[in-house]
Amino acid sequence: MPKFAPFVLERSNNPGTGPFALSGAPPGRRGWSGVFEDGEVYYFADDGTKAEWGIGRLTHGQPATISRDQVLGNTFDRQDRLNFTGLVYVYSDIPVEAITPPATQGRVSIPGAELDDQRRDFFSQDIRASGITLKAEFAGIIQLKDWGGVMTTDWGFLQIVCSLYRLGSDGSAAPYTAEQRRLRVDRNGPMPIIVNAMAVNLNQGETVRAVITIVTLKKSRQDFTFTPALSDAALTWLSV
Repeated sequence: MPKFAPFVLERSNNPGTGPFALSGAPPGRRGWSGVFEDGEVYYFADDGTKAEWGIGRLTHGQPATISRDQVLGNTFDRQDRLNFTGLVYVYSDIPVEAITPPATQGRVSIPGAELDDQRRDFFSQDIRASGITLKAEFAGIIQLKDWGGVMTTDWGFLQIVCSLYRLGSDGSAAPYTAEQRRLRVDRNGPMPIIVNAMAVNLNQGETVRAVITIVTLKKSRQDFTFTPALSDAALTWLSV
């Protein structure tokens, strides 16, 4: 893994697009060779008008050099080597591209409930994304509620949808993605249900709303009171 350390800075004169030949540290700074062994390092190079950052290889010598093996970015929003034709200051610094965003996860229990034939947004939860990706999972147990008039041949089809919305600063909710699962519920006993949805290319820190919608699609007969019961349900999420 490339290394970095604080207060490391040396000058390099006219490197062009080639390696940085290091010519010494200014007062109050540490030289590269005094801090690192030969090997991969993060660098940040700045000549006062433009800058480049990436991963290079430090080689001890007279002078010590840092190659520019992988440019992660520059002030022109590109990933190629800049042509430095004057004095350049070469710092040790870790670029934001190399920082792994923090992973956060959460879980909230959903109270058990008896559902009806109506489509409804059954549950919602606002989640703050810590990274660029967020995965939400709804899981629970669904069982047919027997009111006494349920025949052994009765059944109903449910559609369970997990939707993710991006929330705007004005409180508006824009649909982003949704995943669904259809489930036949009958007298055969409790049935597990799991529905996942994932949002990508998020902005770190933005709020995503997860909404669980449940709707009855069809049932075995019109005069059958289809009442599925939900239990042991929870919404979990992971953001990276």
